[in-house]
Amino acid sequence: MLLMSQPVTGQLTRKELQELRRLRAVREALDELKRKGISADIAICPVCKSPRLVDLTSYRDLGYIGSFHPAYYCLDCGWYGRNLTIMTNRPEEDAVLNDLRNTFPPLMETEGASFEPEPVEDEWE
Repeated sequence: MLLMSQPVTGQLTRKELQELRRLRAVREALDELKRKGISADIAICPVCKSPRLVDLTSYRDLGYIGSFHPAYYCLDCGWYGRNLTIMTNRPEEDAVLNDLRNTFPPLMETEGASFEPEPVEDEWE
């Protein structure tokens, strides 16, 4: 016998409806920016889907090993963390490659050049 605390009716809960409204507002903002020719990424809270996040990284955070990622606080639900969700208006196939180009420019191949590893000298020979 399966007991359920809430009957399944096919309707969204109030929380789910609020999250969908927030996501729709972010999507509409991204679509408007895209019509203007602007590519953008908007961070949203992974819990409540709100774009109202505050960057809380301080100089003290940068002194600890492994804490170079910014910390965020959600003004709507109080979530605090370092991992968040990003919504973008860039095409998916271009977004990853553009992020790699911007993050690791010296590691990306340039036109006409190829990566060849340096020979390793074995000191035991």
